Amino acid sequence: MNAARHLALTGVPRSGTTLCCHLLGQAAGTVALFEPMEVQKLPRGREAALEAVAAFYAQSRVSLEGDGSAWSQQVDGRVPDNPFSSQRGSDGQRRHEATRGRIRFDAPLPRGFTLAIKHNAAFTALLPELAGCFDTCAIVRNPLAVLASWHSVDLPVSHGRLPAGEHFDPDLARRLDAETDRVSRQLLILDWLFDRYARHLPPSRVLAYEAVVATGGASLAAAFGLELAAQPLAERNASRLYSAQVCEELALRLQKDRGAWRSLYGDNDLAALLQRMQGGAR
Repeated sequence: MNAARHLALTGVPRSGTTLCCHLLGQAAGTVALFEPMEVQKLPRGREAALEAVAAFYAQSRVSLEGDGSAWSQQVDGRVPDNPFSSQRGSDGQRRHEATRGRIRFDAPLPRGFTLAIKHNAAFTALLPELAGCFDTCAIVRNPLAVLASWHSVDLPVSHGRLPAGEHFDPDLARRLDAETDRVSRQLLILDWLFDRYARHLPPSRVLAYEAVVATGGASLAAAFGLELAAQPLAERNASRLYSAQVCEELALRLQKDRGAWRSLYGDNDLAALLQRMQGGAR
């Protein structure tokens, strides 16, 4: 019998990490929890924070083995594939529908099941230590789609802040404090995220959202060594929920930017996606 595995999933906010967490939960013998920890309460010391993360994995496993329940962000008692509404509200923003609560698995869990936990900014900030203790993958996405999504929801990153990342990286907080322009702060955050994945994960563990969708989740399952039946997925980089005018403005800013995202995406990727956005593709 294989030893029980603990997986860590991180990535760029709004890059499809929740979808990937949902997919991991469909893999054989796997339970996936969506941002279950109150990361703002983790110790600022990196070693102590990592110990707290490891303890949370252990506690979650004990709870799942005991009564089949665990903490997770959830919608109607299940891990969603997207925590935001597919419709804009009267304020033009998409409503966040997920809340932290207990989710329950009615079917008996197999002995030694795999436990995956997804957190974006906190796990990215702790990545040098985290990747040494857990099987870890990061999800990235075309930066134009990422910025467009950030501008369609109301999250700290929509305003150019990354609280969980800043919690562990005072230098990131200082750099964001010094920048008055919102998009400039967002570009700084993009650079910080992509740079950490490039420096602390092998290329095989940095997965593009576009590839995950195109393979029906197979690239994600293969990276973690899991069994997952092909899933019917649709790429949403050119969603009609994104403002075409805002996308044009963001594309111009990205074309001038030389952030770490350029190791995976180039001007041709931006131009091709912008053309789809302007054409109203989904």
